[in-house]
Amino acid sequence: MSHQLGRVVSEILHQYFGEIVQKVGHDLFIYGTKPIPMIVKTTGLPRKQVVDSLRTLVKFDLVSFEPSFNEVVADYKLNPDNVLLLIRYPRYLLQIKTKFGSEAEILVEELLQQASCTASFLLVTVAAKYKDDKKKNITLVKLRDVFISIATARYIQQAPVADKSEVPSLEPVATIVPDIDIRQLAQAIATDTLADVSDNIYWKVNFDRFHQDFRDDIMVKAITRRIDENAGELMHLLLQNMYLTSAEWAAESNPTPVLDLRDAVDRADRTDCDRNLLQQYMDHYLRVLEENGAGFVVRVGEAGGGQYVVRGRDAATQLLLAALDHTVTERLGSKAARIFRLIRTKKYIEEDDIQKHAMLPNKECKELTYKLLEEHFISIQPMRKAASSGAMAKAVYLYHIKLHDVAQSLREMCYRALHNTLRRAQHTRAAHARLLDKQRRVRTIVHTMRVRGEPQQHIDDVEETLTPPELSTLKDVEARLKQLSAAQLALDKNLFILNWYFMYPH
Repeated sequence: MSHQLGRVVSEILHQYFGEIVQKVGHDLFIYGTKPIPMIVKTTGLPRKQVVDSLRTLVKFDLVSFEPSFNEVVADYKLNPDNVLLLIRYPRYLLQIKTKFGSEAEILVEELLQQASCTASFLLVTVAAKYKDDKKKNITLVKLRDVFISIATARYIQQAPVADKSEVPSLEPVATIVPDIDIRQLAQAIATDTLADVSDNIYWKVNFDRFHQDFRDDIMVKAITRRIDENAGELMHLLLQNMYLTSAEWAAESNPTPVLDLRDAVDRADRTDCDRNLLQQYMDHYLRVLEENGAGFVVRVGEAGGGQYVVRGRDAATQLLLAALDHTVTERLGSKAARIFRLIRTKKYIEEDDIQKHAMLPNKECKELTYKLLEEHFISIQPMRKAASSGAMAKAVYLYHIKLHDVAQSLREMCYRALHNTLRRAQHTRAAHARLLDKQRRVRTIVHTMRVRGEPQQHIDDVEETLTPPELSTLKDVEARLKQLSAAQLALDKNLFILNWYFMYPH
C-alpha cells in the first residue's frame, strides 16, 4: 500500500473519529495485521483506548479481524478502501434521495451514522427525531414502507452474523425483507419501552448496490453525451437486462437478444414520442451504439434478431483513458495531451515521428515529450536496429504507454490531491472555528424558535447577533469549503473509475 494512501486514510480517520482512532488506524496501516498487545506497544496508548478505538473501527467495517496462528487471540487488519468510502457518503444520500425520496435519504443517513442497527431502532429513532417537524410530515407507516422498498432494492442488507467460536468470524446471511409491526413500534414510542420490542436482526448499508448505480450512471451519461438521449436510454435498458442474466461486475455480460430489448423498450416509462422513436429506429441505434459507443456494447450473434453484450472491462478502460486525457490537459496543456493521444494511438512511436505527426515545433515537442516521461504518463523502450555488415547497431528509442502503470500513477495523484484538500478544509475550519461555532448556535436557536412558532421580530433579533463583517467572513469561508468539498467529490469520482478499472485483470 502506498504512502499517499496512508496519508489520506489517516486524515479521514482523524476528521471523522478523532486523534486516538486515527493513531490506531495509522498504526494498523503501517504494520498490517496485529493483535491488541502489539497495537498498545507501538502506539503507546492505554489498552482501554485501543480496545474502544478497535470497537469503533470494527463497527463501521473499517477494520476486520481473524484468529491468530494459535486461534486464541484476534489479529486486526485495516481496510483502507472502506475508509475512503467515508467521503462518498454525500453521493450515497443524493442517489437514494433521487430514487426513493427524502424519507429514504433520512433512513440511510441515520443508518450510515449508526453503522448497523435493527429496523425497529432505526424507524423509532428517525420518527422521534422528526416528530415535531411539520414540513417533513414523517410517520411510522411512511418510514416502514420506504424501509421495505430500499431493502427490497438491496440498498440495505442484513449485517453479517458472528459464529460461536472463541474468535468469532462474521458470516454473511441472506437478506429477508422483514414484517414490521407498526402498532408495536407506536406503542413503544408512546411508553418509551423500545427495549421490549423483540428485534435482533441488524441492518447495514449495501455500498456495492450504490456502486452499481454509479457505474450505470457513468456509462449512460457517457453514451448520452456521445450520441443522444435515446441511445442513453437504450444503454440503460441493456444494463438493466444484464442484471437479470449476468453477475453485476462481469467483465462481459451474457448476450441479450434484440427481441428482449424490444420488449424492454415497450415497457419503458418514457414519453410517447421518445418511446416511439426508439421503437422505430432501435436497429439503427444499436448499430450506432456498437460503432460509436466506445466499445461499451458489441454484437456477438444473429440469433433472436441479433445479440448484444455489455463490456464492463472495456467501458472502464475507455473511461480511464478519458480521465487520463483530461489530467494531462490540466497538468501540461492541450499540446501535451495531443502528444499523449498520438502515442496511445500509434502504440509504439519514435521521437522523430512524434514531431511529424503532432505538427509541433521540434524543440517544443521534445520538451513536452520529456515532461510526459518525467510525470510517468509515457514510457520508453530501447531497441536496436539491425546493422549492415561492418557498421555498429543503432539504438532506437520507442515511446509507448503502459496503461496499468499510468493508472497507478494517476491514482497516486488523486490520493495526494485528496489529502491536500482534506488538510486545507481542516485548516480553514480550525482558523474560523469560533465564528463557525457561533453561526451553528445561532442557526440552532433560530430553528427551535421557528418550530415553536415565535414572532419573526424575535427571530430577527437573534440573527442580528451575527455582525455584517462576520457574515461577510462566513460567506467567504463557506464558499471555500464548498469548493474544497466539490474537489473531493470530483477526485472520488476519478478514484471510482480507477478502482473499477483495477477490478479486472489486465
